[in-house]
Amino acid sequence: MNILLVQDHLRSGGAARAAGRWADLLRGEGHRVIQAAGDEAGPNAVQLTGKPARGIGRLRELWGGTRKSRSRRLEADFAGLLDKDSQDLVWLHNLAGGQKWGWSEEMINMASQRAPVLWTLHDMWALADRNEPYWDEGSAVERVRWKGSRIERVCGKGGEYPVTVTAPSKWLADLTKKTTGQECIILPNPIDLKKFSPGDRVAARRRLGLPEEGLVVLAGADSLADPRKGFDLLRAAWGCRRRPGATLALFGRHGENRSAERYLGNLTTDEEMVKAYRAADLYIHPARMENAPCTIQESLACGTPVLAFAVGGIPEMVQPGSTGFLVAPVHESALAKDLEKALGDRHGLEVMGRGGREFAEKEYAPSVLLEKFYQLFPGLSRR
Repeated sequence: MNILLVQDHLRSGGAARAAGRWADLLRGEGHRVIQAAGDEAGPNAVQLTGKPARGIGRLRELWGGTRKSRSRRLEADFAGLLDKDSQDLVWLHNLAGGQKWGWSEEMINMASQRAPVLWTLHDMWALADRNEPYWDEGSAVERVRWKGSRIERVCGKGGEYPVTVTAPSKWLADLTKKTTGQECIILPNPIDLKKFSPGDRVAARRRLGLPEEGLVVLAGADSLADPRKGFDLLRAAWGCRRRPGATLALFGRHGENRSAERYLGNLTTDEEMVKAYRAADLYIHPARMENAPCTIQESLACGTPVLAFAVGGIPEMVQPGSTGFLVAPVHESALAKDLEKALGDRHGLEVMGRGGREFAEKEYAPSVLLEKFYQLFPGLSRR
């Protein structure tokens, strides 16, 4: 079967990693999967952007171009991709992140005239007619059904083929139905459980230049400067409740070496990420707002327990006392208190690490998630 998988970035960020893992799984099933990304091309991947190439065209856009003209270029190229091969499925990821390339929900309308469409929501952007990817839970948007949302406009337009909407967390799936009336199916992100697995902690620390003795606490994100990711809260909590001999190791873009931290750089490969999880006794995810983070999933699969705020879809991934710690409210003092508790029980961390691995094997096994995918599209034949 021919599948066109559209993602804002080819490699950078959680949505891109999730999309890429689905592409690998489906190729392993014998399907022909072409990925289209806004930022770069690669093997089995093309670039899909309304931005002109660097040079005179780019300068003209800066001087007098408009987002509308960028979208027109993008839509023409997208139509060409759709028509190049007879697509059996078009799967779109993270349209919000692709707005800089000229992406919009109009791409879904175009695709639904040619093939069945799957739209996976990676944040709340589709639930309103605003550009914020998240807003505070309990706000008016969540208390009453939001009219005029992007998802209502798309799914109510009536293309020739259906649009199926999924989310990787029950939280976002339920919120989608509550705020828009649109059905949304829970479809977790897959992960390679052979690659992301427990391993030699000391060897991993040596490879990363981390202390072989003492506790190592890991945290990271695509960008450490993103306020939503909460690294200001983590640094404040670490500063007031840091244990002697414990090391805080951070990864991600826009990081820097600080006196109380070890900066591992921007880890860009799965192999680098696995080493970091294996080296750590605890992974902290201090995000203020979140859906279903790939990093939490990866940490659990590597046998490293997780401490995170109880927001969004995280309570579906972190089970207190079994796979990690849930912190409430979203405040540095609450984070500091639970961090101190976690680091004071090294045996408990080891037990929860094993529990996290068992949870990952049960919830994120590729065979289980593939079965859920095929239930959505029974017309797609298996190898």
